[in-house]
Amino acid sequence: MIRTDRWLRWAMALTAVFGAHLAGCGPEWAYVSSAACGEIDFLSRAVPIEDALHDPALTDEDREKLAFIVRARDFAREVVGLNAAASYRTFVNLGGRPLAWNLSASRKDAIEPYIWHLPLVGSFTYLGFFDFDRAVAERDRLVGLGYDTMIYEVDAFSTLGLLPDPVASTMLKRPLAGLADTIMHELAHATIWRPGDPAFSESLATFIGRTAGPEFLVLEFGAQSEVVLRAIRDQEDTDRFDGFLMELTAELQALYASGASYEDKLRRREEIIAEAQARFENQIRPLMHYPETYGYVATFPFNNAFLLVNMRYGTDLDVFARVHELTGRSWPASLELFRQAAAAPDPFGFLRGLAAGGS
Repeated sequence: MIRTDRWLRWAMALTAVFGAHLAGCGPEWAYVSSAACGEIDFLSRAVPIEDALHDPALTDEDREKLAFIVRARDFAREVVGLNAAASYRTFVNLGGRPLAWNLSASRKDAIEPYIWHLPLVGSFTYLGFFDFDRAVAERDRLVGLGYDTMIYEVDAFSTLGLLPDPVASTMLKRPLAGLADTIMHELAHATIWRPGDPAFSESLATFIGRTAGPEFLVLEFGAQSEVVLRAIRDQEDTDRFDGFLMELTAELQALYASGASYEDKLRRREEIIAEAQARFENQIRPLMHYPETYGYVATFPFNNAFLLVNMRYGTDLDVFARVHELTGRSWPASLELFRQAAAAPDPFGFLRGLAAGGS
């Protein structure tokens, strides 16, 4: 049985020593204090999954998904070689409430992130909030300063192996394919993380999730099962949508790099976005396996913050895939190369060099 008592004692001691001081030293310190308290509250409600499986408040489907998560975690550790440590051995029932929210921001005339500089913990291109009102207040502050912003709900996150991440009840809303992907993605963070480079760290985790997740599904259900076939079709749709976003991003980056005035850039970007949305509706959405899933795109308020998030999670996924193929799809060999890339001055350049050398 995994217990979180020692982690809670550590976190509570830090809060007791620094909490009052942090809250009184400006918004950055207040954020750190709030995030620490939110994590403590989250961990304090964790119970062993073995106990949660007998919780009458859960449905049979919830219990089946919890057992599925345990098997996915074991696959991630034993087959893929990810650092599971003490993560996903406990469960927190949030009672239908969201787990947390992420906030990202970008300049309006460039796809360039706003960076938060936080005491003790460093600099970040996005922040997570356990308190939605705090997230909204920070968003409104940035909007007032002239930034594009995006708030999105998260149902899982990783503390990079530093704390025993529980399974949040919000994760159980995902289909099985999404759960497998999420477990692999978050455990990838606890295995390889490049500080100060979220595009590399998140894109690597995205690749591992979308590659190892289906491998686990095949093991669980068989290659020709509807679960696996649906996951393949969903991924094909995702790839088409990501391709659309990459084209839109490239068009906007060309505009932002031009000599146009600030006002002209903002006017023209709205025209480019509208043209892209029409192109998606007429040429790309009809090709989707599940076009109804993307009905929102025609009216979605795209902005630089949204495109920045997409770039953060999906940069050079094909390069990760080519390196993985070079190792014969050996996870131990691939993870070693990904670790070397994370330590290199230019991680994506390192991987591109490997991919080019093997082609």
